[in-house]
Amino acid sequence: MQSIPLHRMTDQGWFRPSPWLYLCLIFLGRTWLLFVGAAASREAGADLLALFYPNKLSFYCGLAIGTPALCLLWLQGLRHRFAWVGKIWRWGFSAIIVTLLLDLALQLQQLFLHNGRFVAGPAAVLLLSLWALWYLLKSRSSRLVFAHKGHLFDDKNS
Repeated sequence: MQSIPLHRMTDQGWFRPSPWLYLCLIFLGRTWLLFVGAAASREAGADLLALFYPNKLSFYCGLAIGTPALCLLWLQGLRHRFAWVGKIWRWGFSAIIVTLLLDLALQLQQLFLHNGRFVAGPAAVLLLSLWALWYLLKSRSSRLVFAHKGHLFDDKNS
């Protein structure tokens, strides 16, 4: 077994998420980011949403798919403070994989709606989704971040 570099640990003894893991979580929450951007632009908000999500059902599915990723981003900062967050955190890796698979299914459905026609935007998103899934499945550090023993110093007070 390889030793774990100390720079990958927080002061509380938890494994620090890599920047790539953060990017994967932000990528999964992209519909929420678009929604916030559309809400901030008021007049052009509906046009912006229609540009990226012409089908409202796809938009709502995108919001549902992005919710676990945004919750994990929020919980990441709280996992060393509360024991209950650590228990939820352990399911995070599985949740990310499932939501990425759901996201891929949604994108494949969109591909079928375009009758298999190549469209650059959805193709780029599909490529990024496949990369994110590959990264998460191959990344040892991402698994360690969500591991059951994600905390090296077991104290009875947490």
